[in-house]
Amino acid sequence: MLTNTLIILLVVVLTLVAVWLTLRARRAQKPVTKWLGLIAGVAFSLILLLISGASTRGMGMLYAPRGRQLRTDVSVPHTPERVARGQHIANTMCATCHSLNGQLPLSGGMNLSDQAKMPLGDLYTINLTPAGPLQNWTDAEIFRAIRDGADNKRRRLLVMSAQRVRHLSDDDIKSVVAYLRSQPPVQHETPSERPSFLTVVLAGAGMLPTSREMAPENIQAPPPGPTPEYGQYMVKWMGCDECHGPQLTGGGGGVVPKGPTLRNVKGWTREGFTTAIRTGKTPFGKQLDSLLMPWTFFGRATDEELSAIHAYLVTLP
Repeated sequence: MLTNTLIILLVVVLTLVAVWLTLRARRAQKPVTKWLGLIAGVAFSLILLLISGASTRGMGMLYAPRGRQLRTDVSVPHTPERVARGQHIANTMCATCHSLNGQLPLSGGMNLSDQAKMPLGDLYTINLTPAGPLQNWTDAEIFRAIRDGADNKRRRLLVMSAQRVRHLSDDDIKSVVAYLRSQPPVQHETPSERPSFLTVVLAGAGMLPTSREMAPENIQAPPPGPTPEYGQYMVKWMGCDECHGPQLTGGGGGVVPKGPTLRNVKGWTREGFTTAIRTGKTPFGKQLDSLLMPWTFFGRATDEELSAIHAYLVTLP
């Protein structure tokens, strides 16, 4: 935080210098010097002003306290059924980032800055096994980290606060908490989150999937089954809209891959859709890029869950 604050102060000083030099250029005697100075000065002043504004806004977004008060109803019984459900969710979604090999347990260590192929700083996923930081967190604090994207000291978790897993139901989050507690401990220390100045600017400019919007405080899932309602719930927490757009008509961009419209799935059979998610090959023979579309993880969903997602997608106009 200190480094980014100092860089912002430097940018503000440079902005003031650029404005001052621009005003001085107006008094130049030679027309060529005057107009070149004015054009260059105005251009640099505007660029620096935009960077100053975006970085200042980004600092507020990234470093302001986040998260609601801890809930009092999150004492999670570690029953075999709840642990199994949490393990399934972790294997389908959490392992995409919190594992170096894409497998359980969730020992962390992936630098998402490298994944984005941009100098975004140290954005390492933390070790979620009982040997990591969560050993000192309460169940309620882990619940808040997933739902609100805030750590045990109410500091924003930059990546988690942008993830759609915050839309998991209360019951499913409790199952994830139960599974996290039940994992075998893995000794793997991961660096603290240190976003670069570029990340601060991109956040302030709205080019990162960060949001001040909080998920609802209480979320109840529809009854599990191959229904459009349950499919919509899954599409929400799996974050399909991040790459495929808010209306699933295509979107993405910036540090997020650009995804095509999902409304074309209306012409796919349930079997064709399931095969595409499980194998990465569409009904038309196109092979999906597993880096852009993590089908290797989403394909771990059950037949019933994939049927539900397909049932929802084919209802879209």
